[in-house]
Parts: sequence; C-alpha cells; structure tokens
Amino acid sequence: MAAARLRSPDVDRVVSGYSLLGNSGLGWVALGVAISVVKRDPRPAVATAVAVWGTLGVNYGVKLIAKRERPNLEDAPQAIEAPTSSSFPSSHAAMSAAAAVALGDAVPFARLPLKLAAATMAYTRVHLGVHHPSDVVAGYALGAVTGRVARLFVPARRRR
Repeated sequence: MAAARLRSPDVDRVVSGYSLLGNSGLGWVALGVAISVVKRDPRPAVATAVAVWGTLGVNYGVKLIAKRERPNLEDAPQAIEAPTSSSFPSSHAAMSAAAAVALGDAVPFARLPLKLAAATMAYTRVHLGVHHPSDVVAGYALGAVTGRVARLFVPARRRR
C-alpha cells in the first residue's frame, strides 16, 4: 500500500496528532467558532456544528448498515487505538468534507485550503491503518453532500 511507504515514527506522530483533531469533529467545530469570533458572526460556528455533527449522525447510521471490518494491517503504526465501530464510511473523512463545505461559505477565499485540509484528514485514517481507502472516499463524498444539505439549516446574512 502506498501509505506504508510514507510511514516513519516521526511522520506517524504528526499524522496521528492531526487525525486526533478530527475526533468527533471537535477540531473543525473549534475552527468554526474561531472564524465566528473573528467575523463577529455566529453563523460560521453554527453552520460548522450543524454540518459536522449532522454528518456524524448520518455516517453512524450508514455504519450500522454497512458493518465493514477494519483493515488488519500488521505493518500499520500503533499510533492510535483502532476504533471498534464499522470501518465504512470514515467518519473523519465525512465530517471533514462537511466542515470544508460549511466553512468555505464563511471564508470563500479559503475553500481550496479547507478542502486540502479535509482530504489530508481523510488520508490520515488510511495512513494509520484504521480505514480502507474506499472508506475515506465514501466518507468524503457523504460529507460533501451532507455539508451542502446542512447549509439549508443556517440562514444567510441579510443584505442591508
């Protein structure tokens, strides 16, 4: 696997640290709050929370149906404890894509960096050996859709 060629103790530490930011979507929601504070507008925080945690709920429902086993990679770094939930789809990838959509509305000039940060988060899960590549692709696609749906629940700023 290509991810195996990139593994080293130093890289694994950085990758696992970044991956931990995605646990329960807390890093993304914190970023939404920070943007809200800077912009003095609560909508980025609300939109991010709705997108991330709504996606987590949808993703969990899919996991209950899919019941896919996680990869059994003996060469995977032991940098994190493997989750016990179904592998398909990746929650980290789904929440990250949803957050990139929500935050991209709040900070349009950052859309590409946000998408790259989300894709990097998805990659961490393969690198750490806790997801199959197809898990993160499906999760990212799911999050892109749920992120767009979540926008319907946060009203746009009224023009004056």
